[in-house]
Amino acid sequence: MYYGGHRSRVEVPRRGRRSVIRLFLKPGRELSVRRRHPWLFSGAVARRDGDGSDGLAEILGASGERLGAGAYSPHSQILARVWSFGSDAIPGPELFAERFAAARRLRLESLLGETTGFRAINSEGDLCPGVTLDFYGDHAVLDLATEGVERWEGALSDAVLQTWPLDANRLVVRRSGSERDRAPRHEGAEPARADAKARGSREAPARAAFLESGLRFFADLASGQKTGFFLDQRDNRARARSLAKNRRILNLFAYSGGFSIAGLAGGATRAVDVDASEGALGLAREHRAANGFEADEADFIRADVFEDLRRRVEAKESWDLVVCDPPAFAKKRADVDRAARGYKDVNRLAMRLVAPGGILLTCSCSGAIDATLFQQIVFAAGLESGSRFSLFARQGAGSDHPVSLDCPEGEYLKGMWLSRQ
Repeated sequence: MYYGGHRSRVEVPRRGRRSVIRLFLKPGRELSVRRRHPWLFSGAVARRDGDGSDGLAEILGASGERLGAGAYSPHSQILARVWSFGSDAIPGPELFAERFAAARRLRLESLLGETTGFRAINSEGDLCPGVTLDFYGDHAVLDLATEGVERWEGALSDAVLQTWPLDANRLVVRRSGSERDRAPRHEGAEPARADAKARGSREAPARAAFLESGLRFFADLASGQKTGFFLDQRDNRARARSLAKNRRILNLFAYSGGFSIAGLAGGATRAVDVDASEGALGLAREHRAANGFEADEADFIRADVFEDLRRRVEAKESWDLVVCDPPAFAKKRADVDRAARGYKDVNRLAMRLVAPGGILLTCSCSGAIDATLFQQIVFAAGLESGSRFSLFARQGAGSDHPVSLDCPEGEYLKGMWLSRQ
């Protein structure tokens, strides 16, 4: 949804109206809410009172005690995302403005350098569950990642425009919540992709230019992954840039080639992007041109990455820096075993391509695969690869992706930097 010109407000109704649904918990199922965890699963609810048409839910204990309030998603396993606990304020325009202002202060304090692409609101990490806001230069994308917060679109969009110096014509709204909540996805996974659409006669811009540490990139606002770019990998790209001098880079699951641009800026002699999407590789070509790097067609490989890896291993190729950043293999908890086998396979193959003294960055963005399990998988892959590696750094998302201590599941990105001995 594109937000520009006249905006129709979606007000969050006052407590007590029939449209506000009341969720009564089963006896003994109150502990997670009392501990301020923002996810209320449907299995904890004994009965519902109200229609929930406004997206607002009040959460009550078995005895009727008010425990909190949040966004109601009737088709999701996570029935409500809790915004306030106990007697705290009901979610609405004032609370949205307060939370967004706190998020803005944190970014102003932590973001340095020539960077105009960043996450401004990080869902649970900024006490705004189901809501993310990403800036790309003078454009912003508001992603409503649950069915409940979609119903608050007007009030949330108004709060964005009140908090940040942003032209209303440059705010794009994605409503990925309904698609996600109806699909059998892991609830901690990244939002489902949903194309930005026009409101009225206004068309959403196809892309937006922005800077990351002085490098020029384009976000695919219309239909790109996430909100158009992988902002969460900024710190890992910075480390790759610092390590890239005189190295040859193989960038697996490259998407739009961000790691290659960072490496070339750091003095890499060559960077090859491998991805299954021709559209992503087209944007990778544009990124090279925009930053003054040559774009040899041999450096852009459209292929299934697993098949490409096996061909390279058979050819006994050797690379100085390999980046392995696959999409989430585990989108729900039932996928963990299968995903673990996939992560081990891809890492085993990638390790066999790392030259002696070379470096591998391997990542997982699967929320269902925690850091301990991912490390165990990578260590097992190292044993099977026949080479010896040492772990010299761990790096997740940057400071613009805060994680709530009440919701550690928000720390989804795991990055391990390995050196071949």
